[in-house]
Amino acid sequence: MKEVGVVIRVRDAVRYLAESIESVLSQTLPPAMIVVVEGGSTDGSLEVLSSFGGRLRVVPQRRAGLAGAAQDGVDAVGAPLVAFQDADDLWPSDRLRVMVEALGAQPTWGGVMGRVEHFVSPELSAVEAAWFEVPQGPQPGAGLPSLLVRRAAFDRAGGFLDGLSAGEYLEWFDRASRAGVRIEPIEATCLRRRIHLHNFTRRPESKRDYLRAVRVVMGRKRAGGAEG
Repeated sequence: MKEVGVVIRVRDAVRYLAESIESVLSQTLPPAMIVVVEGGSTDGSLEVLSSFGGRLRVVPQRRAGLAGAAQDGVDAVGAPLVAFQDADDLWPSDRLRVMVEALGAQPTWGGVMGRVEHFVSPELSAVEAAWFEVPQGPQPGAGLPSLLVRRAAFDRAGGFLDGLSAGEYLEWFDRASRAGVRIEPIEATCLRRRIHLHNFTRRPESKRDYLRAVRVVMGRKRAGGAEG
């Protein structure tokens, strides 16, 4: 099996950070390295990261947005396979083994996307939990935390678009497809996505950046049609 490097993006995530990292460290197929891209936290996240000692490599975020943080992490990972984790989500314990085996069985694939189980964070009250419409059962993966990608395939598609804090996978996947990189879904549930009061997708800038990513993708499609 090939070695996997994991990229975790962190900024002010102290409430869930330790549990998220533990879910990566406790994999039945342990990652070769975990790179944490730290975006200037002021809430105690740095102390949580310090508690893991040498099991993590922490690097400062240099590029803008969540896409920039992901790229900073990829640049710091030397493994032939790359996976991504957000600081509030959880990995099922067999995630890496299942994904690595699925990708290894298909040498022409550039990456695989696992399914996602959504759950309401247990600290929410019943009233708060009722605010959310939670998908039932495993859902198709649609973002970086569901992805395992070959580093060579990632480089073939090119890096993430700086500045985006939503839609970064959508924009990258469009370029990957145009470059002939196959990212294929698998049926295994590979991510438990935590729903809580401060998910980034609830912020106005998330919607703004997602629309920016959509406009970039649609612009490419229009340009391709005009060339044809």
